[in-house]
Amino acid sequence: MRPRLKGIAWERVGDELRLVYDPRDQLILTDPDGTVEKLIGLLGEGGRTVAELADELSLDEADVRGAVAAFDAERLLEDGDRLGLLEPADAERYFSNLAFFESFSGLDRSREDLQRRLRAAHVLVLGTGGLNSNTIPHLAGLGVGAMTLLDRDTVEPRNFARQYLYRQDDIGARKVERAAAWVRAFDPAIEVEAIDADVAGPEQLAALIRRIGPDVVASGIDRPNRIDLWVNEACVRHGVPFVRGGISVTTGTVWSVNPGVSACRACVPADPSNPDDFPDPDDPALASAIAANRLFVSRPTVNRGIGPVAGLLGAFGAFEVLRYLTGFEPPAYAGRPLTIDFAHGCATSQDEWPRDPDCPICGGR
Repeated sequence: MRPRLKGIAWERVGDELRLVYDPRDQLILTDPDGTVEKLIGLLGEGGRTVAELADELSLDEADVRGAVAAFDAERLLEDGDRLGLLEPADAERYFSNLAFFESFSGLDRSREDLQRRLRAAHVLVLGTGGLNSNTIPHLAGLGVGAMTLLDRDTVEPRNFARQYLYRQDDIGARKVERAAAWVRAFDPAIEVEAIDADVAGPEQLAALIRRIGPDVVASGIDRPNRIDLWVNEACVRHGVPFVRGGISVTTGTVWSVNPGVSACRACVPADPSNPDDFPDPDDPALASAIAANRLFVSRPTVNRGIGPVAGLLGAFGAFEVLRYLTGFEPPAYAGRPLTIDFAHGCATSQDEWPRDPDCPICGGR
């Protein structure tokens, strides 16, 4: 291991050093004799082991090791031995990705390690319409190595309000084929499989998951009504994280299921739109909510997902997929749905799904 300082600025103020990597944070260190500043300078040059650093500074190796551990705890270091391993073309292709990942790297994982995790990843994308037509380009830009796309629809003129994968010449074409062609044209290194099919039930999804072995499932399918429960069951049974986004009138939601860790979709209180789930509610507020939802679902479904709405939900969903694939930070929406209020300045909030120990899908995990 050869610890190397990240792109950090520092200055001396009397007997103290001020270090800044992110302008919202700063680290103040006492350094009356300049030893810490010398260490920082050597770490900035990189290429030295802890023993070599100690030798140049005439310090005990244990003391230098402790200082390196303290800097690493502040996420100010990377292991130089884990850097510079990408091919020059890949380093250029993922330049911005690597700069972003630098903020979340450390001695245990470099920015290049996080990028390699993406290149080795496989995402199953259910639906290539409004939501995922915005998620797919983000995944391609990040450098996800393989995608399996599933959709059953054709491109229609009404899609152009929010689905930018498609062109006028694509009208009447099968969406999944055109979406796959877009990915291949964007980055030929990404392996893409297109599946032109509907989703018939959890067994079909389970068979698909077993065949392709995805690392994450990103779903944007709205029909049939129980589709989320089907995807949830297949993913939880096979231990595959599941990311979902959608819109209801003026409210957008993004959530995920981390099997064995978070509550799953089947843990959520029953669907207020389904009369069979609440035969005789005693809570007046709940009864009122159920009545409102029953009225709402009795109306014809209208897709209100304009471009900025689909783009915002697709970006939040892609970020959650990124968390699962790289581990740069823990999943943010696992059992904690993010709600976006498009009628009030896109204000966001989060609620907690209580985990049901008796859940028929995840209760025994």
